[in-house]
Amino acid sequence: MLVQLPLPASWAWVASHRDPQDRLTHLRADTLEAKAKIRGVLDELAERHGLSAKDIDDAMGYADDMLSYAVYSVERILEHEIEERDPV
Repeated sequence: MLVQLPLPASWAWVASHRDPQDRLTHLRADTLEAKAKIRGVLDELAERHGLSAKDIDDAMGYADDMLSYAVYSVERILEHEIEERDPV
């Protein structure tokens, strides 16, 4: 027996209509968490294989750029939604 769920699901509606400022805040927090996890992995790699701190710092610069690039379009969309909702 199959059960047909009503569309849209309530969780999908809530997620799609959440406050853009709240979504932007969570995106930025998640991005910082991702950077911390990447740093942790790189530090472990450096410890196991004797990589220099400078090389790890350089790699983190690339990781920071990569994450910024990955979230850029969503950040801009959310910032525009915030500006449209609350014009200065």
